[in-house]
Amino acid sequence: MKIKMLVTSIVMSFLLSNTGFAEPRSSLQAAFVRGDNLWLKKDGQEMRLTESKKVSSPKWSSDGKFIAYSLGEGQHEIWVYSLETKQHYLVYPGGDRFWWSPTKNYLAFKLDGVLNTAKVDRDKVEPFKNVALGVDNYSWLPDGSGFLVSSPAQLRPSGWTNVELYTVPADANMDRSKIKPFYTLPSESSRFFAVGTSLFKWSNDKKWISFTANPTASLSADGNVLCVLSSDGNHFQQLDNMLHYPQWFGWAPVKSRLAYIEGEGRMAVQNKHLKLKDLPAMKPASYTPQGYADRDFTWENDRMIIVSRSKELSGDTVWPLPALFQVSISNKEQKQLTNPPEKNGDFGPYMLRKNNRLTWIRSDGKHADVWSSNPDGSYAEIGIKDLDIGIPYYGWSDWSTVLAWYDPRR
Repeated sequence: MKIKMLVTSIVMSFLLSNTGFAEPRSSLQAAFVRGDNLWLKKDGQEMRLTESKKVSSPKWSSDGKFIAYSLGEGQHEIWVYSLETKQHYLVYPGGDRFWWSPTKNYLAFKLDGVLNTAKVDRDKVEPFKNVALGVDNYSWLPDGSGFLVSSPAQLRPSGWTNVELYTVPADANMDRSKIKPFYTLPSESSRFFAVGTSLFKWSNDKKWISFTANPTASLSADGNVLCVLSSDGNHFQQLDNMLHYPQWFGWAPVKSRLAYIEGEGRMAVQNKHLKLKDLPAMKPASYTPQGYADRDFTWENDRMIIVSRSKELSGDTVWPLPALFQVSISNKEQKQLTNPPEKNGDFGPYMLRKNNRLTWIRSDGKHADVWSSNPDGSYAEIGIKDLDIGIPYYGWSDWSTVLAWYDPRR
């Protein structure tokens, strides 16, 4: 019996290694929205979790035991679903920008400029606690001990004040003595103007922080300044102008290497280029061929990026639809991975590191399915049918409003 089990294990290991699967495809785990309801895909099975609800923006806790989501329209409610008890728990009947701690089952959210946290237990959500006032945007620190937050600029007769960044411990409880100034963004000038920021992203070695500095809403729709800041607050760089999509900038899995989609103008199919910068010194390099436009991307590894790319809009009334391309950082070699059918495009690539699977959404604008394949595009198959459509905006859709993968290696 032991010999038989050993042989079976060896055969399975051989098959997985030769197909490129780190784990069986059935182990892919996702929360998604179909028909405005929250669904769970786990162990190859689908299960509807809500009935007749307007659900959006599912987010996994770091241990995969909970899914937070937004419910309703207008003043959204924040709820949590427990995979262990199979029950839903109300966090707060309002609020937005909710994010899980990277280390514990605490959910942070913002309400009217107030940052709050709520502890989530197996069978309940404890009453939320106020953390800090005057918050524009925020992100959890990588160790989960607190937050990096931005305060909004204020308009004075003399002009706009500076955007300020602060570090805030998770247990600040509105005690201003615990909140420490971290960095002040540049003053308003012909080269820089910001009244707030995006969320913040740390490089894998935790030495650098990336974010966009955002002007007023009408200006932000067409251009924002991508910035990098050293984690000690001593070195600040303005990199490029880009749209206000946090999905459009991201660090390599290991190196201090930042990729982003550069370009001004709110249309996603014009003047959008994949660029890359090694920190701290390298000048950003472009990887988009002339006549093409890039949108969402994902890191396959430190040497490869997979990007959603289409021909650039040149005046036609029909907007070009994208396919997925694999881009080599070292030699700029580019390979097309997918060939969507006519009137369909491949959007939102996402690399699942635990499973070593590439995922994306194939959509014609009215219907959408979730696909997955090996990183080279082989063994492609539909994983989730009839996904709701992400919110469209000038050729780009926010697919995070309808799909969230659980990937503990990120």
